[in-house]
Amino acid sequence: MKEAGGPPGALEVALAELCVGRHWDDPTVTVTGTASVGAQRATLFVDVTEGGETTPAVAQVGGGILTTMPAVTEASLIMLTATEGVPVAQVYAASNSAPGIDRPVMVLSRAPGLSIPRQVLRSTAELKSGEALARDCGTALANLHRIPAGAAPPELDRLSTRDTFGDYCDRLTSSLDQLPDPHPAIRLGVEWLRRHRPSMPPRQAIVHADFRNGNLLVDQGRLSAVLDWELAHVGDPMEDLAYLCLRTWRFGNDHLTVGGFGSLEALRGAYEAGGGDWRHDAFRWWLAARTAWWACGLAAQAAAFSAGMSDSIVLAAGGRRVVELEYDLLNLIDPAVPEECF
Repeated sequence: MKEAGGPPGALEVALAELCVGRHWDDPTVTVTGTASVGAQRATLFVDVTEGGETTPAVAQVGGGILTTMPAVTEASLIMLTATEGVPVAQVYAASNSAPGIDRPVMVLSRAPGLSIPRQVLRSTAELKSGEALARDCGTALANLHRIPAGAAPPELDRLSTRDTFGDYCDRLTSSLDQLPDPHPAIRLGVEWLRRHRPSMPPRQAIVHADFRNGNLLVDQGRLSAVLDWELAHVGDPMEDLAYLCLRTWRFGNDHLTVGGFGSLEALRGAYEAGGGDWRHDAFRWWLAARTAWWACGLAAQAAAFSAGMSDSIVLAAGGRRVVELEYDLLNLIDPAVPEECF
């Protein structure tokens, strides 16, 4: 960024160069604000100006300590999903190593709406649109999962078609093995997952893998865009539906299973109406699997902060949430806990 009224900073120059030949010939770019700073990348509000006309846009700039999908691959995936009716931002430009800053960057259109979960929950409550938003999510996921897995960018990670659930458990175990501290509750959960594998999906699909309240842009109570595709892979489509329903993404509205704003019936009804195949045993399995995955992720973020690899408060704050996920995981694998408590 630059000082107000001063010359463009290195990032703004790099963004301008990246945009040349895409939608503009000789643009200038100004960073106007920060939308979010996550563990993997920063999302910035920018204005792209040329010939007296200014286009509001968003720049996502990588550089975190965690490995992410290459920006060009993510851009290709977003453009693919747009053709199948998934609401996404328009991709203006992307580079795995933007000129001058050597960092992965994407520049996208700025869609209207709210993404901060608490704001989303207040808005949907005021507009009484929570059930409609849950149906929007079901429709968007049905459209996404309808895309043939073979159409996915070849660089996309893929779970094993022969042993999808064993492959996922192996990855969880590997993540646990890399943590500096023991997490017996998560290991217990992974062993439960190995022993309770659900039905196999009729076919694999592109999975967003981070489809949840916080990565959904909501305008006037309805879904306007699905954000942040850097974790997408090919696997079991039920993974997306379960992840959206994790208790951690309800932000205190535990009685509303879908993101704290809607019902499971609304999500499932729209998903099936859109051609999606709902497998309830897999839904329950993925609730536990993705809870274990997120617990590992938060523990890894906290470990990175403690090791001095980053000074990000986002990583530090993640550490205190691990026990919440462990609590949820133990409830999910306890046969004595009724399903309606999930």
